[in-house]
Amino acid sequence: MRFNDTTQTVAEATRTTNHEGGEAFDPADPRLALYKRTINQLLEDSYYEDDEEHLDAVVERFDAAADEDPEFVLQLAAYARQELYLRDVPQLLLVLAANDDRFKDDSDESLIREWAPAIVQRMDETATALAVHDELFGGTAPWPLRRGIEDALVGMADAYTLGKYELSRHEVTLRDVFNRVHPTPVDEEQEVLFERFMRGDLDDYPDVEALPSPKTWETVVSERGNTQEAWETLIEDDEYSLPIFASIRNLRNMLETGVDEEVIVDHLDLEAVRQAPLYPFRYYQAYEALQDAGIDAPDVERWLEQAIDVSVEHVPDGLGDTFVGVDLSGSMDMVLSEHSTLRYKEIGALFGAVLADQGARVGGFGDDFREVSMHVDTPILQRQDAVLGIDDDVGNSTNGWKVLESLREEAIAVERVVLFTDMQIWDSTYFGTDRTVREEFEVYRDEVAPDASLYMIDLASYGDLVTPEGYEGVYNVSGWSENVLEFIEHAEDTTQIIDEIGAVEPT
Repeated sequence: MRFNDTTQTVAEATRTTNHEGGEAFDPADPRLALYKRTINQLLEDSYYEDDEEHLDAVVERFDAAADEDPEFVLQLAAYARQELYLRDVPQLLLVLAANDDRFKDDSDESLIREWAPAIVQRMDETATALAVHDELFGGTAPWPLRRGIEDALVGMADAYTLGKYELSRHEVTLRDVFNRVHPTPVDEEQEVLFERFMRGDLDDYPDVEALPSPKTWETVVSERGNTQEAWETLIEDDEYSLPIFASIRNLRNMLETGVDEEVIVDHLDLEAVRQAPLYPFRYYQAYEALQDAGIDAPDVERWLEQAIDVSVEHVPDGLGDTFVGVDLSGSMDMVLSEHSTLRYKEIGALFGAVLADQGARVGGFGDDFREVSMHVDTPILQRQDAVLGIDDDVGNSTNGWKVLESLREEAIAVERVVLFTDMQIWDSTYFGTDRTVREEFEVYRDEVAPDASLYMIDLASYGDLVTPEGYEGVYNVSGWSENVLEFIEHAEDTTQIIDEIGAVEPT
C-alpha cells in the first residue's frame, strides 16, 4: 500500500517531442538536464539548432539547476574541464554563476572564487572567461570572478605560460587580463616576472628585460612561419620537441610545405601511440584531413591506419557481448563542427568498428536496418567502410527501433545494445502507429533478452532524451567526445553521474 503517490510517472511528466516530432523525454532532474546540455556541447550550428539556441538552452538549464543545487553548477564546470577536457563550456558556466544573484557573495569565501581555479585550468582560459563575460553581460566583471581568475592566474604563471599564451591576436589578450584583474604576485620572483611580461616590450621601460619566447613548436612556427624549414627543425633539432598530438594535428601542414614523407614517418612512433592517451578518432581526423586535401602521402596514410588500429588498445574493455546500431539517416550527414569535415555517421561507424574489435556485432539503420559482417582481424577503417557502405541500402530516415525489431525477430540475445545516433529517433515507415525505440526495447526484453541494457550515444547532444532517466535498463550517454566509450562505464545509473559530479572538490 502506498500513500501520496505521484500523479504521473517519470515518463509522463517528462514526455516531450524532439525536433523531428518523435517521442523524447526531458530529464526530470534539472542537474541531469544541465549535464546533458553542457557536456561536449560545441555551441555551434547543428542540423536542428543554431548556436544561439544552444546557448539559450544552456542558460535555461543552468537556471533550473542553480535553483536545485547552486554549487553543483560549479562542480559540473570543474568536472567537465578536468575529467572531460572541455574548455569553453566550463568557463560559460562559471561566468553565468558569477553574474547570478544566487551566487552573490563578495567575501573571500565566495563559491565563485573558491571554484574558479578548478575551472580555469589553462592560462588562456583566464581570457576566455572574461571574453564570455563581455559577450553575455558586458561591463566590469563581478569581484568574485575577477578574484577567482586572479587566483587561477597566479597559480599557473611562469615564464613559459606567460610567453605561450600572450594571446596578442585575440579580442581579450593576456595583458588585458592583467589590466582587468590586477593579479598580486605571490613572491618577489613572480613580481619580477609580471613586470617583465607587462613592461618588457614597452619603450617607456628600457631597463625592463622582455620575457624570452618559449621554445615550443607553436613559437617556432610563429617566428619562422608554416614552412618546411620550421617543421624540419622541430623534427630534427633535439632542442625542440614536437609531441605526438602536435605531430598528428600538423601532418597536413608538414606535407604541404614540402617535408619529405620519409622524414615524417621516421619521426612518428607507434610506441608513442601506445603511450599517448589518444583514441582512434584523433588519428582518423588526421587521416581524413589528408584525404580531403587531396594530398598524396601513402606512407603517412599507412602509418595513420596502423596508429588507428594500435590506439584501440586504449578503449575500455568489457563491451564484447554488444550489438551496435549506427544511425545512417540524413541528419547524420551533418559535420561535427564548422571547423571539421567529419560527419556524425563517420564517427558512429568508426566507433562501431572499434567496438567490433572486442567482438561486438554492428549494423546500420535508416528507413530499414541491416547487419554488417565483420572480422576482428580486419583493419578498423575497412570495418568502418563496411558500415558506411550500406548507407544507400538502409535509406535516410531514423528508424532506430528497427535494430531492436531485428534482434527480436532473429532471437539474438546480447547483454547490451548500443545505438550511435543524433537522438532524433522517429518513425517514418508506419505513419500514425508511433512506434518508438522504447516500445521495441520493452518487447525485445520481454521476448528475447530480459537482462539486456540499452545505451543511447547522442553524438549531437541536442538536449532530448529518447528515454527518461531512471527507466530500467536504459542508459543515456550525452554528447560527442573521443572519450565517449568511457561514458558507458558511468551511464548505467544516471544517479551515479550526478553523485560523481557532486563529489568533485574545488582543489
